[in-house]
Amino acid sequence: MLPGFVGAIACGLICSTTSWAEETRPPEELTVAVAQTSEVWKSATSRRIAAEEVLLNAQNQLRRTAKPLDPVHDQLGEIRRELDTSQKEIRELREKFAKSTVKDDELAGAPYPSEKEAALQRKVIELKQRQEPLQEQLQQAEPELKGLRQAVDQAREAFEVLTIEEEARRFDHRVAETRLTAWLQAEETRQAPRDEDLKNGRWGDGKLTFSRHIAPLLVKHCYACHNSRVAGGSLNLENWASLQRGGESGAVLIPSRPEESSLYTDCREGLMPKDQPSLSDHQLALLRHWIEQGASPGIGLHEQTSIVTLAGAASTNPAVNSTTVTRPVAITALAMQPTSGEIVTSGYGEVLAWDRAAQLSHRLPLPCERVLSLSFSPDGQTLAIASGKPGRWGAIGIAPWPLSSAGSPGQRTIAMTVDEATSVRFSPDGKWLATGGTDRAIRWYERQSLIEYRLSEDHSDWITALAWTPDSQRLLSASRDKTIKVASARTGNIELTFSSHTSSISDVVCLSEKQAASIAQEAQLLIWNIADGKVVQKVKLPAAPVRIAYRPPNSTAGIEECLALALRDQQIVLIGGDPEKRSITNRLKLPAMALSLAFDGTTGDLLAGDQQGRLVRFHATMLSKESQATDSKAKPIEWLNQPR
Repeated sequence: MLPGFVGAIACGLICSTTSWAEETRPPEELTVAVAQTSEVWKSATSRRIAAEEVLLNAQNQLRRTAKPLDPVHDQLGEIRRELDTSQKEIRELREKFAKSTVKDDELAGAPYPSEKEAALQRKVIELKQRQEPLQEQLQQAEPELKGLRQAVDQAREAFEVLTIEEEARRFDHRVAETRLTAWLQAEETRQAPRDEDLKNGRWGDGKLTFSRHIAPLLVKHCYACHNSRVAGGSLNLENWASLQRGGESGAVLIPSRPEESSLYTDCREGLMPKDQPSLSDHQLALLRHWIEQGASPGIGLHEQTSIVTLAGAASTNPAVNSTTVTRPVAITALAMQPTSGEIVTSGYGEVLAWDRAAQLSHRLPLPCERVLSLSFSPDGQTLAIASGKPGRWGAIGIAPWPLSSAGSPGQRTIAMTVDEATSVRFSPDGKWLATGGTDRAIRWYERQSLIEYRLSEDHSDWITALAWTPDSQRLLSASRDKTIKVASARTGNIELTFSSHTSSISDVVCLSEKQAASIAQEAQLLIWNIADGKVVQKVKLPAAPVRIAYRPPNSTAGIEECLALALRDQQIVLIGGDPEKRSITNRLKLPAMALSLAFDGTTGDLLAGDQQGRLVRFHATMLSKESQATDSKAKPIEWLNQPR
């Protein structure tokens, strides 16, 4: 099992009910911590519920008091509309009279004001007389309404504070629960049969578990025809809970009774997998022995956890060894270490590290083939990695920096996800690690423990990019659902949904605490206010953009503000100039489309990873003039070629 997998499944746990679990007693301090934090969490929940009740009562009282005044507001609204209409007509009559001259026979000697205007003036006086008592009635009610509104504001503030407190106490409980589960899983793994023994049919006394031994088998041979979308025979093997429900013929798994479990007997008789090779004798024996032992789910398994992620976690390293790759792989992600200037790029099932001399220094193997996002913590001591195996699972991993030539002892997979993980970003203050993926979920991890703090599923499609405001107060999430959502880091609540794009959003960056820039599958860049979503600038582009990077101004280093956009026509356009009216200032040409971009925060250089597995560095001095990357020996550009 991958290190750190416990963090991915430690919430909503089910523990084995086998005698092994009863005989294996964890340290008392762990069980006490779980019980104590649970009580504190329950207490915080009770206070939050009470505060919510106070808020609802205050809101209801305000509504009841304001309700009788609704007809007054309606009458005042009607009077204001009539006043506006009458006053507009009076202005028009006066303008017409002012334009008339003595030569106009029709108007010569006409009385002023006209009869029509005089009638309108009388109407205005009458309307104002009707308006006064209504306004007085509202003024009399205002002190009471003001007090009630203040009570609602105070109740809302108290409710928000207690909601945040409840979330923090829930997290404390999760930490305690995770530590207990980690201990139990370590014991379970220690006492489980070794892989060598399993291959040779020597089961011993060790317990087989669903999460470690059976889920990979089901994913490989059964999942394609029995999942949440295609459930042959109404049998859904998506997770442990759905397996327990069985199919149209009833239960398929009877613990301790393999001969009564069709999950085993149908495979033994060759009925399943349908139209596929039968299970081997070893696989059948493994399945039978697991059921005979009581069909243990495994310590810490969440009953809703997809077996796809379990299979990924049970694989120690499903990635293909990099030496077997016959051609360079497109660079889909890159990042620069903030203090040393070293570069990391995506490879096939690995992360490649390069020193400042453009020499390959380390290769970090990963559990998934595709690396889609890389992010360094602000202090540069931790690298976060989002990767995935298309259509199967994704992984969120972390590795301490600098990497070790013998692997990275502190490397951990903190979560396995359904399908690919697409984005990972540390907050500028170093408190949070945010991740997103094709499962639509955004996961917030507390930086020190790397345990999931909150999870939100506000988007209706894949998460394509994440960006923090410079003050770390808000997280922006872009999605294929054509929206960008702005979430408060304090509460997790959505403060704004930006929906001015007309296609799937590709990337987003924050220019400041107040403004963001985003791109979609359309030939334009939008710059907009984070507070209200108002688009303040639109920059037309020569082609649809793929990625965006932002370089903030640094007057000390003489670095100007710059936006770089990789386009589908193998160009990189630079956008700068007056912040109130940005425009394209330069175009850089590449022999292949760039898929990843990053600025060197120290030198201002631009890095671009392309489809052909090369990383090109455009020096800051070259960004002011048109440049073209070539492979000639006289090139003024550094190339980093992926190893084969």
